[in-house]
Amino acid sequence: MKLQNHKIKITGFTIVELIVTTGIFALITSMMLIRDAKFNSTVKLNNLTYEVALAVRQAQIFGTGVKEYGSGDFNVGYGVHFDTANNKSFVFFADANKNNIYDGTPEIIEVVNMRGNNFINKFCVFSLNGNETCSNTGSKLDILFKRPNHNAIISSDIISGLNESARIYISSTNGDEKSVLVKFVGQISVE
Repeated sequence: MKLQNHKIKITGFTIVELIVTTGIFALITSMMLIRDAKFNSTVKLNNLTYEVALAVRQAQIFGTGVKEYGSGDFNVGYGVHFDTANNKSFVFFADANKNNIYDGTPEIIEVVNMRGNNFINKFCVFSLNGNETCSNTGSKLDILFKRPNHNAIISSDIISGLNESARIYISSTNGDEKSVLVKFVGQISVE
């Protein structure tokens, strides 16, 4: 029997190959993280916009349906109150004194706080003749629904009297913007 000498050759990666591979992996990972943050910001903005639209819709359902307020009062309007001075929240309220506007703490049903870096940028009100006026710092907007009509009562301190529609602009700190349009006839849409 004859034994042969076999040389065992040990192979592996060179240091240059390891550095290049690690660099490519780091580049792909960083690109994914950047895209993920942008994606998350967009999803949060979309969710908040729909949350605002659903709050207005809930006010419409409560206001035009038979929702009891307090002890036995079924003839109360329900609405949503926006204030540019406090642009990180809005108020879902019951119009207990029946004056068609939000009057403060006694009428609060829920204060909805916005998550993340999203905020109400502004709102615009369209008068019956079609003129659009947008909010300033400290402007207020109330969208109210009360029986028996499905029509929205849109009132703001930037235009007095009845208004045809209102648009609430919701923004994120990276510049993305969505809006909720509420028309006098009760139509609510996200744009």
